[in-house]
Amino acid sequence: MNKKAVKISLILLGIILLFMLSATIYYHIVTYDVNLDKNKLVDMNSSVEFLDANGNTIEEWSYNKTVTSVGGIPDYTLNAFVAIEDKRFYSHNGIDVKGLIRAAINNVRSFSFKEGASTISQQLIKNTHLSGEKTLKRKLSEIKLARQLESNFTKNEILEMYVNTIYFGDGCYGITSAAKDYFGVFPSELTLNQSAALAGMIKAPALYSPKISLKNCNARKNIVLKEMYEQNLITKNEYEQNINSEIVIAERKNEKESPYLSLVKKELDGILDKSEYSGAKIKVYTYYDKNLQNSVEDAIWETKTEIDKKAIILNDKNKIQAFYSTCGDLPRRLGSTLKPLAVYAPAIDMDEIDSCTKILDEKINVNGYTPSNYKDVYYGYVSAKFALAKSLNACAVKILNSCGIDKCLNYLKKADIPISDNDNALKLALGYTENGATITEIAGAYGTFVNKGFYSQPSAIRKICYENGKTLYYDEQKTAKVFGEDTAFIINDMLKSTVKEGTAKTLAALKIPLAAKTGTVGNENGNTDAYSISYNGSNILAVWVGYANSAYMDNSISGGTTPTKIGYNIWKNLLKSGYSGEDTFMTDKVIQIPIDKLSYEENNIIEKADENFPSRYVLNEYFKKTRVPKTVSKRFSNPKIENAEISLNNNKIHISLCLAEYCDFKIYRTSGNLKIQIYDSYGKKDKKQFTDNHALENTSYIYSILPYFNGKNGVIYGEEYYLNEIKTPPKLKICDDWWKNLY
Repeated sequence: MNKKAVKISLILLGIILLFMLSATIYYHIVTYDVNLDKNKLVDMNSSVEFLDANGNTIEEWSYNKTVTSVGGIPDYTLNAFVAIEDKRFYSHNGIDVKGLIRAAINNVRSFSFKEGASTISQQLIKNTHLSGEKTLKRKLSEIKLARQLESNFTKNEILEMYVNTIYFGDGCYGITSAAKDYFGVFPSELTLNQSAALAGMIKAPALYSPKISLKNCNARKNIVLKEMYEQNLITKNEYEQNINSEIVIAERKNEKESPYLSLVKKELDGILDKSEYSGAKIKVYTYYDKNLQNSVEDAIWETKTEIDKKAIILNDKNKIQAFYSTCGDLPRRLGSTLKPLAVYAPAIDMDEIDSCTKILDEKINVNGYTPSNYKDVYYGYVSAKFALAKSLNACAVKILNSCGIDKCLNYLKKADIPISDNDNALKLALGYTENGATITEIAGAYGTFVNKGFYSQPSAIRKICYENGKTLYYDEQKTAKVFGEDTAFIINDMLKSTVKEGTAKTLAALKIPLAAKTGTVGNENGNTDAYSISYNGSNILAVWVGYANSAYMDNSISGGTTPTKIGYNIWKNLLKSGYSGEDTFMTDKVIQIPIDKLSYEENNIIEKADENFPSRYVLNEYFKKTRVPKTVSKRFSNPKIENAEISLNNNKIHISLCLAEYCDFKIYRTSGNLKIQIYDSYGKKDKKQFTDNHALENTSYIYSILPYFNGKNGVIYGEEYYLNEIKTPPKLKICDDWWKNLY
């Protein structure tokens, strides 16, 4: 080695030594006052206080932290945690150097800090001594405390404290409460399968809890079992027996926990998974409204049926104010409640239709797909508004096919409706998606119509604070645009027709502004799901009925019956307590246009009615300002006679007319220089025939007809129509001997 290389090597070595010295000094400075507190290792005082929208306490929830010794926990249970969380637990001294190096390399490769290489000892320290903030000082403190922990306790003692302090979701701290909550057993009774599930879910309880997703839980459990097998902690036979065994959670007996708080706790788990929460006492401020909750519960229990029921109320910003369910909030098929979101709003947003666009409602076959209307009833040409109000399947499929399924699916994704690759089919128009949605998700999607086309994820938690007042979490209103503001307004107007004349007309008796949509899922054997969603500018109410096990209900139970009746009773209860909801929002991006009712109904043509139209011949429809009809109908600005014929019959002059039914006319008779009005049809029933009973014999006349109608701005006359000149015959003379002429 030459002198230059030696010199460079010495300089590099010096730099490395200097860096290591600086790092050591920094480590000792920032962790100078950091010391292990043995009393914190199993904290028994953690609790959550839940508060309503007004800051009043709903419930205080003390975490169940009953401690179970290592001797009361099966070896395979403990091994499951070691296998998935810290495979070198028994060989390191609190810090897994190999793991740290691997994590550092992966973080550099991904330009992130996702991997932290925390050992079981470090996790125990983090859960009991530190916050979850990601700073260098906290990490160095964690390393120091983990080393102290390893110096003061045996591996078994550390493992015992660990399994008794980790969070398993659903309010369960420690393995004792988790075993009872999820499986109804003591830790000593846990099976290998259950143990692997518990070990797997602690990474993210909101994702892997069996109460939230059995599918995710089983997949994660199998990863744990694979790790245990590869680390020789279980036999091949044990692995094969459990890898194909599904997790079964215990039924809760005699539990009367508030369904609303169940939603809150599920949301809380997701927040704590991603926060700096350290296990201390916290206050959870919710959007809970006791008055709304009571109205929901009273209406549900007034409905004397054995079927399961759910109802949720959101405010105009998609905040959950009330929720009640007899069977949780598992996803279900949505039926026709999906039509506004998957078909009509996308079509309006893409300028494919207006609310008054005429669609031919008929039996259809689209590439072999033959959906039918309810009871196989078809209406011929109908407006899009009518088709939505009556939930006509054939029309919905036609619109979806015209718009493009892919484009419509993108709208659903923006509104957080779960979508799979198998949903790219025309049956989407009838509300069929593979994964369905929870009642929270479908109610939240309808919130886009209330919130001017913008979507925000439904939430029940406003903020979370530590006991000392420090904020751990605050609900920021994050929105995403789904539909245009004009589209949302027009859909709201269309869905008001569902209340006026459609499947939710039971709600019309409430006499408050409401838009609504119903939905039913089923077949000839019975219905499995029935929905009623109704809303105004203040709140969204969604109601579902069915059986939790998807058993069939009677076909008489549909969206327009039981769930709409429950919705009616909820709104009625609210009105009794002084509720006064606002109408759905207004916008300056739409305009109400009068259209020619005659052209629309007779010829399916949309034409703007001019200023002379009588109100009885006008339909007022909302249009996006970019979609105003360009053609103007002037039928009332120029009334005219289409045709008229004059004839002699029994020596009398008869006139037959062909003119629009809305017109009146005056008839003039001219003889020589004298022109007089002889007839006015105003107020007469027969406007097609006229007989002049006062014409003189053997006289020539010219008749003319002047069409007119009484418009908004007075009488409007058209062009006078002249008939051909006609002459009456002479009077027949009768003599006394007329009979002689016969011979």
